[in-house]
Amino acid sequence: MSRTRPLLPLLVPLLVACLPGANEPPLMGTIHAARAEVVPDFSAWVPESALPQPAPQAAEVRLERISAGVPWPRGIALVDDQLVVLARGRHRRAGGVDASVADGSGCLFWVDPEISEPIEPGVPASERVRNNARLLAEPDGQVFQLHDTGLSPAADTHMDRPYCTLMLDAASRNLFVCGFSGVDLPGAKFRKNATDSIHRFDLRVKRWFSVERHDAAVVPAAELSYVVPNNYYPHHDVELSAPPHGWLNGPDGGCIAGEYLYCAGKDNHTVAQYDLEQIRERPFAPAPPSRVVLGPRVTVSAPGRRQEMELLGPSAAAARDGYLYLGYRTSSVIVRFRLDERGALVRPAVAELIAVFEPWNAAAGRSASLIDMAFNSRGELFVSCAKQGRIWKVGVPDPARPFHGNDQDERPTSAPPWVDLEAFTGQRTSTGNIVFDAKDRLYICVGNYDSGSQLAGAIYRATGSDC
Repeated sequence: MSRTRPLLPLLVPLLVACLPGANEPPLMGTIHAARAEVVPDFSAWVPESALPQPAPQAAEVRLERISAGVPWPRGIALVDDQLVVLARGRHRRAGGVDASVADGSGCLFWVDPEISEPIEPGVPASERVRNNARLLAEPDGQVFQLHDTGLSPAADTHMDRPYCTLMLDAASRNLFVCGFSGVDLPGAKFRKNATDSIHRFDLRVKRWFSVERHDAAVVPAAELSYVVPNNYYPHHDVELSAPPHGWLNGPDGGCIAGEYLYCAGKDNHTVAQYDLEQIRERPFAPAPPSRVVLGPRVTVSAPGRRQEMELLGPSAAAARDGYLYLGYRTSSVIVRFRLDERGALVRPAVAELIAVFEPWNAAAGRSASLIDMAFNSRGELFVSCAKQGRIWKVGVPDPARPFHGNDQDERPTSAPPWVDLEAFTGQRTSTGNIVFDAKDRLYICVGNYDSGSQLAGAIYRATGSDC
């Protein structure tokens, strides 16, 4: 990546000003606890079913354990009827990486979906399921910048966190990974680093390549805290510098749509688009041309309402039937944007409201925490909400009747989750990425301690009579 003198005073305001609605005043709402951001409350836009009428019961769902061999599985994709799973590695609550533990951070594993066993609360995985993970690829030390065991956590400002996304482009046989950079310090404190990235692993040549890489030298060390200020994105003059560019602060999710890869930046509320043509033609293609296509301010359409406002924290993406679906973790909504025949956004971009979940609650310090979405073969949308360990069935998206998923524990829900993992496993856990196979069986990455060891992580499969 070429290094040029950053033109931040000119480039960033110009970029932001060009995004839809950039000069409009913010909508009043709740202030996000971690940042001084106004979080609109969408719950009033989509009324719940009348309470206290009896809540409908979720369809019968069977849950099985498929693997406990991937340390903290995050991204998951289906390749040639096998699962490929990205390992985030060991949770670093204690600060830094325990060098004595081989935690598999940044590794890709093959997982056989036909190996399974029933789940019994408190009973760890069998040896067969613990061994159901075969190494596909390790981080190479060039594209990935994993923890330097010679440094203390506080001194490690360049560490990738292989995070939460594994996107397959079947046309090029590439797997794309978001690297949300940062380190967990002693005292359960997280510090964001400035080396966010997007990588690809090309199955044709079994090699890692960079798609996007940030220049850490641009951000002073004193600016590294819970978040990195958004005025440092992009890191350079993109008109003068060849890709890879540094568009996204906190890349956290994405999907393939037509000719493009879309990735979302949770911290700067930005969606970037990457051209796949050259990568599809040849494995050793350079980092692809890219551009920002969505900022935080968009026009949101719902029954009886149409308003330009902010959507915050994009973290989940899916494409289906000519639409790009985006889940916003801070705003706790799912919207969709129309795509053209090539997979590009149709302009002017209008966000149709599809679903509303528990909004950010500053007092409780929580929200539904949307983390991933997946469609089954019938076009029904399923949503993974990490905080409560639940999977929600939205059904076939209908902007005329947005879905309301009430994920709050202190009152009855009018739309019960399709899967509540605590009810099956006996322990509260967070859900991660999800994917359907050709038989409409849903695979769920979780952080449960099912392996019988100090490495957390399991993959479950949910099968329901209604999907």
